[in-house]
Amino acid sequence: MLAADANARVFLRGEGAPLAEVSEAIGLKQVYRTEYKINGSDAVLEVYGGDLPVGVAANRLEAGLRARQFDVAIPGNDRGAMGVLTTKDELTRMMISPSGDGKAMVFAVRQRWEDVARFNATTASGQAPDPTLPGVPSFPGGRLAYHIEDQKTKTTVAVYRGAGAPEDARRFYAQSLPSNGWEPMGGRDGGRSVPVMYRRGALNCTVSAQTDGKTGELIVTLLIRRSSL
Repeated sequence: MLAADANARVFLRGEGAPLAEVSEAIGLKQVYRTEYKINGSDAVLEVYGGDLPVGVAANRLEAGLRARQFDVAIPGNDRGAMGVLTTKDELTRMMISPSGDGKAMVFAVRQRWEDVARFNATTASGQAPDPTLPGVPSFPGGRLAYHIEDQKTKTTVAVYRGAGAPEDARRFYAQSLPSNGWEPMGGRDGGRSVPVMYRRGALNCTVSAQTDGKTGELIVTLLIRRSSL
């Protein structure tokens, strides 16, 4: 059992090389890495930061990974971007947010395909627990598709899927978060895929909503973290 766990950790580290290499090549440095349990499934969170506007970082990451023959798409603009990188062994979900004037921070969550399948199975069967977030309600009618949490850094990512339009999610959180003490920070005037940021004390909450181009479902992503890592 110990050997299996060790192999899993080495496997996850090794498969992250393309993203790390491309990030470094375009001027983004890895500033944080931690291993998670997602409903009992292994996952890795990697955070990269650097002096690039979000839109530029997203475009250069996508171009660099495509040049290495990887299947990747990172749509967005200077207000925010979200994307997915797939390899034969892993699925990586990326969220790129501004962290200051002309600066970007990339949050990359990696899972092996067998762990993605295990998590999807528990979610579809109704066994996936709803995350307890500090003053952040779950999206009404949404199905929990993805949830990670690190108590040490108070970083939480929850992704819901459901019916509706991105504007529905933005409107819901624009009403519910301020009533729970969250102050809007920006992004409210952007397009459908632009994240909206809120702050409460030392915590930041980023709300992203977009339509899945393949299924037509609404995808709502909640990212909660401390103001600085």
